[in-house]
Amino acid sequence: MIEVLLSSPLLTIQDTGRTGWRHLGVPCCGMMDDLALRLGNLLLGNDEGAAALEVTSAPVLLRFLQNSAIVLMGADMQASILEPDFANTRQQRLLTGFVYLLRAGECLRLNAAKTPGQRAMLMVRGGIDVPVVLGSRSTDIMNGFGGLQGRALHAGDKIPVGGHTNKPLPLKTGVRQHSWNHTLRVLTGPDFTRFDQRSCQALFEKSWMVTAQSNRMGLRLQGDSLRPHEPADQPSSRLLSIGVLPGLIQVPPDGHPILLAADAQTTGGYPAIASIISADLWQLAYMTSGTRVRFAKISLADAHGLARHQQQQLQRLRDALRLRGEAA
Repeated sequence: MIEVLLSSPLLTIQDTGRTGWRHLGVPCCGMMDDLALRLGNLLLGNDEGAAALEVTSAPVLLRFLQNSAIVLMGADMQASILEPDFANTRQQRLLTGFVYLLRAGECLRLNAAKTPGQRAMLMVRGGIDVPVVLGSRSTDIMNGFGGLQGRALHAGDKIPVGGHTNKPLPLKTGVRQHSWNHTLRVLTGPDFTRFDQRSCQALFEKSWMVTAQSNRMGLRLQGDSLRPHEPADQPSSRLLSIGVLPGLIQVPPDGHPILLAADAQTTGGYPAIASIISADLWQLAYMTSGTRVRFAKISLADAHGLARHQQQQLQRLRDALRLRGEAA
């Protein structure tokens, strides 16, 4: 069990997301950086999709009511371990991507990330053990279900942790934290040809700034205004709503793109100019207000190759941890 002593906005329980329900209007949700979630869970011997905490802002203070192994991934929030009486800091600056042990009664403190708004993920051995709703433990704040009562965590909440039977991993076992460069590789979308030549060139030649009107549903960008060949109020330019997914880049009438993220709606009628490839979606977790983003066009074959490469990296980690466990 973990007790929340001090919370911050949008501290939520997330796993790899809720799939197979979009036809009924249920969004995916899930960890914004699900690659980090998988890496941390592998280090702890958890199922890769085990639920964890997504931390969007700080400070956060958590008391562990049982001996626990943890891994932090994502943004460095200058985490430290405090003794039960708060009189001393037992461990300064926990590194991201490494296994640490907390004894019953000790607290984990997370401070502000160097870049405000960048997310961190906290995985705990055994995983967060809240009820499964529609195949996932992820919090759907917009619809009010999943996670803990379908909401962000508050001070006083107690978070159940699952049991485990696997062998303990050596402390400070770790992996290299993957780095973000804010260049997103994309495929052109179904409505790419609806836009004029200047707009199509601007999408790839200009940089775009993430605005403060961004959240887990989508990131709004500011930059050149992208315009279709025909004005949006012309009957021939109107589109029927279609199914949409995280990663899709939509262009509303004002011409400023929106990147759909983990909590994105399931249908939309704005033109879809492009789509972020699956191997780069995790970077959205670190794109905060003021971040500059660039898009790079690649082929479908290259997108498939990058997805395979990412899966191969995960498989190498699985194999290495299995061998290390067998040798222990």
